[in-house]
Amino acid sequence: MNIKQIRLDSFGPYENWTFKSGPNGVQLVYGANESGKTSLLEGMRSLLFGGKHKKYGYVSGSLELDKEGTAYHLGRQNKNLDFYSPGEPSIKDEPNQLWWHGLDKKTYNRIFGLTLEDLQGVDILNEVDVRARFFGAEGGEQLGGVVKSIETNANDLLVASASGKRRINVLIDQLQENKARLSALGEHETQYVELQQALKASEDTEAEIQNQIKEWQDYREGVEMVLRAWDTYRRSEEARRRMQQFTSPDTLDRDAFLSIDEGLREARQNMQLWLDKEEALKPENFDPNSPFTTYGQDIEDLIQQGAKWEQLRRECEEGEAYIAKVKEQLDFSRGLQSSWRKDESVPTDVNWFEGERLSKRLRTAKDQLLYWQSQAPSLQKETKISEDSSSVDTGENSPVNTWAQQELQAVMTDIANLESRLGEHGSIRMATMPIWLQRIGGIGAVVGVLMSLAGLIALESVLYSIGGIILLILGLGLFWYGWRLRHVDDSDVARLMRELERLQQRKSYLETQLDAPLPVASDVPNLETAAIEQRYNDEGKQLQANYEKALAEWQAWIPEGAAKSLDEDDFFSMKHEYDQYSEQLRTIEGYEKRLDEHKESLRVIEDQAVTLWYNLGVEAPVSPTELKCIYNQYKNFQQQMIRWEQKESQRKSYRMEYDNWHRKEKELLLEQKALLEKSGLSGANEYRQKLIDEDQFKQWETIYKQSQVQLDLLTPDGENKDLFYRRLREGNKENWTDELAHADQELNARKDAMANLYEKRGQIVEAMRALGSDQEQREAIQQRQELESELESALEDWATQVVIAHCMERAQQSYEEESQPKMLELASQYIKRLTNGAYTFDMWGLQDGLALLNVRGERLPIYHWSSGLADQVYLTLRLALAKVFSYQVDALPIILDDILVRFDEDRQKSALELLAELGEHQQIWLFTCQQQVYYMGQAIAGIDTHILQRA
Repeated sequence: MNIKQIRLDSFGPYENWTFKSGPNGVQLVYGANESGKTSLLEGMRSLLFGGKHKKYGYVSGSLELDKEGTAYHLGRQNKNLDFYSPGEPSIKDEPNQLWWHGLDKKTYNRIFGLTLEDLQGVDILNEVDVRARFFGAEGGEQLGGVVKSIETNANDLLVASASGKRRINVLIDQLQENKARLSALGEHETQYVELQQALKASEDTEAEIQNQIKEWQDYREGVEMVLRAWDTYRRSEEARRRMQQFTSPDTLDRDAFLSIDEGLREARQNMQLWLDKEEALKPENFDPNSPFTTYGQDIEDLIQQGAKWEQLRRECEEGEAYIAKVKEQLDFSRGLQSSWRKDESVPTDVNWFEGERLSKRLRTAKDQLLYWQSQAPSLQKETKISEDSSSVDTGENSPVNTWAQQELQAVMTDIANLESRLGEHGSIRMATMPIWLQRIGGIGAVVGVLMSLAGLIALESVLYSIGGIILLILGLGLFWYGWRLRHVDDSDVARLMRELERLQQRKSYLETQLDAPLPVASDVPNLETAAIEQRYNDEGKQLQANYEKALAEWQAWIPEGAAKSLDEDDFFSMKHEYDQYSEQLRTIEGYEKRLDEHKESLRVIEDQAVTLWYNLGVEAPVSPTELKCIYNQYKNFQQQMIRWEQKESQRKSYRMEYDNWHRKEKELLLEQKALLEKSGLSGANEYRQKLIDEDQFKQWETIYKQSQVQLDLLTPDGENKDLFYRRLREGNKENWTDELAHADQELNARKDAMANLYEKRGQIVEAMRALGSDQEQREAIQQRQELESELESALEDWATQVVIAHCMERAQQSYEEESQPKMLELASQYIKRLTNGAYTFDMWGLQDGLALLNVRGERLPIYHWSSGLADQVYLTLRLALAKVFSYQVDALPIILDDILVRFDEDRQKSALELLAELGEHQQIWLFTCQQQVYYMGQAIAGIDTHILQRA
């Protein structure tokens, strides 16, 4: 028997799940832990034998079976069995009763449906059911049943218990009660005659109540018959209505369609067979459709860049280390600078022209102030001299005029420098004209947006979209750069114009000072001296204000990150340190630019490698070393491809066989199409549905005829059949049910009255028995004689049953001694194959227990077995038992769940080859969580491999 399809509508983790088996005898199903393999095993057990699972409850699903070329549907919905062969009536018997001689679910689970836990131990050989079914040879099972029946009969007669209720035990208890009764009887004779009269009256009342009970029972039977007939009538009407829903039978060519269907199945099986043979010609671990076929040239191209790849990686690593070292040296040199603080960053843009001008201005203001301070005594002296003389020095050699001329010369120099810089800015601005940069950037951004939209919507091209995005970014960057040039230039020009205006104001002031006449010496000495002092003080205040203003502007100009304590003399040292730092920074930026170019080249190569890794399905990290490994694999693939092409002739032969069966399949499909067109149906499924409808029509027709026969039998004698049918059509079941309940109430009332009457009669009889002790004593003596005689007969029967049971037990042992060694010999052959000839069973030492013999003839008892060897022995015992059962009854499907987990790879492969050989005559389901077992199964003929998926 083979399982062709499994459907689990509701069982544990499975909901509306379907699985179809392959054409080979072994079905190897791979699934990871918690994928539902054990739940599937339990579901298959429950579908075959029924029952309620302790965790998942009742199963809802079906199995499509094939037994000796006949298809069967075995379905279960909770407790309901749906068992039939297409086109045949439903089968009421369970499969184990119909096919497997009453094999129970427990024995099946111990032999055929195994998990790793069920596999353990050899005590199964001593179980009574296994001994009777598997070692009984011809008649052994019946012999075991007879032994059980005899033991049951013997136990029904006598049980070794003080409180036993078997026949002999009861007789012994009754004898003891009889002896006690005889000893307690006394002499009593009173009112015996009255009690006899009362007893006679109770008998009359009993007869009357019995007549009433008989009348109500007859009435109840009549009502009950009408109810039974009513249900049968409704069933016949339902059958007649269903018959009208289906097509009338004998309208389709059933035999022709089934013949074509069988031919298609055979053609497809042979097509798969020749495909499998063609697949077997492939070298081990070789796939002609491997990605190496498509991406071989990419591997060749990339391996040619392997040296460049390694060099770029090395140069990038060395460049990063060098730049880090140079930056460290730059930070160290910053710590040695005196003008710049190490805790702050150096600004990228410093207006050194402004700084130089401010430093000169501060130096001039400082010199003027110092000069003024140094001239204070001279002025006083000159004042005194002027008091004594009649003339005052008002020429150009006056100290005040000398200072004003020097300050005016410095201001005019600054004005000339500012005017030259304004001229340069104006020419640069007129030459650069950044407005056209903004226009080009805007146009480029618009074109980039249009290219991106066209690539995404119209052309569906990724390259077009990427190009548009890049153009958009470049256009926006160019637009921003032009805007920045314009606004930065404008701010610099405005600043220079403000500075020029301030210098011109200063120039006007100095010219005014030079044109103003010096005070003339007065004849009054005191007034002249006071005026000179006042002028000197006013000039000092003005020089002090100029110095403070120049100092404030200098300190405000000092760049961020420079020492705030710097004066005008430190300007050139500060600028020198800044220029050195900027030069080193530009050198580092040049190194970083070249490093970025190297990284970009390395990224291009690594992107090619990543793409190649993805196309080849490689999960290892991207590296030149891994590229060499892939290249070696590619060379190996090319060699295997050469060997594969050398087998081209044999493969073409297999392909020709496949094409022949494929043509036959097409011919059958054409015949099927012609048959479908003839019948006016659109497809094979619809044709099959019509055949099923015909079968259902026949079933309902059978139900209708059976119902009519039952109605004829249920029609009361003497009543017209047509009148009885009208009564059923027009009747009311509720009224009949009420009448039946009323009859039951009346019967219960009469029975209660009868029980009360019996109780009262018992009291009368008990009183009469107490009064008539002599008679009771005689009855007790007579009862004792009867009990002793019955006890003697029962003891004789019990002894006979015990002797027969002993003889039958010896006969059963004789059967087992002949059959068990045959099974063990078969298991010995299996264990020899699994261990590659290392072990066999010790057939001559079975009286000492089950053991193995190695190649040197040494005996290995069970306690010396490793866990893996023990699993292999237990598996061979189950396989041998299943083989013996197939000889006697039927080849049941074997279901194995993860029983190879403790096998090494060699013995796993040997086990799969053994299972494939057994699968030629008996279907085997093997569940595993090991990928290597799955891959081994793919390489062995006779094994269909599947991956378990619940969704």
